[in-house]
Amino acid sequence: MAIATTLVSVVFASSLAAGAPAAAFLPPVVVDVIVASNVPPTVVTRVLDEADAIWRASGLTFVWRRTSAAGASPAQADACPPPHRNLGVVIGNDRGATSGEERARRVPLGWIVFEEQDMPDHEIYVSYENAVEYMAGARAVVGVIEQMPVAERELKLARAMGRALAHEIGHYLLASKAHSPKGLMQATHTANEFFGYPRDTFTIDAAQRQTVAARLQHASLTAVLHDVR
Repeated sequence: MAIATTLVSVVFASSLAAGAPAAAFLPPVVVDVIVASNVPPTVVTRVLDEADAIWRASGLTFVWRRTSAAGASPAQADACPPPHRNLGVVIGNDRGATSGEERARRVPLGWIVFEEQDMPDHEIYVSYENAVEYMAGARAVVGVIEQMPVAERELKLARAMGRALAHEIGHYLLASKAHSPKGLMQATHTANEFFGYPRDTFTIDAAQRQTVAARLQHASLTAVLHDVR
């Protein structure tokens, strides 16, 4: 069963979780990054920075290690398995399983498959193509894309992708398909929330911080990020 970060026109209340980070003493999660050939390097940097900023408030940080996959075609890269069985994140062009009327209601930015109720797969997928499509359809929120400076367009696109990545990392670290009524782990966010500057609807509450801290204390969850070429 895939758990997806989707974009719909639903407004949720939000609040900033208070208190000291429960995971402040945890070592950083190491992440190996292979950059997709069709995703600008500046977008990749901002995606990772956004996901890191969201989790940093909980005391958890990431070391993003970029590696090269030179010479791989998109099809070859999609078929390449992770080098080992830690967390893998694919940033590529897969559009997901949605189509037709369902796709008109929900455009998945990212997803993770659960093999069982509390057993997430070791791969997260973040769709660059879906993010581009949704941004093009959200002009009432982001403005006229064709008139934007490249830096502004990339910033907003990467902001949405980074927030989707942070959400799916949450499913993995919490080992849960469950969604919360607010914050990072709520089921849906609006275009305003994905593309806007404030992050206050992407917070992680105290109970979630404690769960992640407990899991990291008892297991090695070194992450591996794979971007398709």
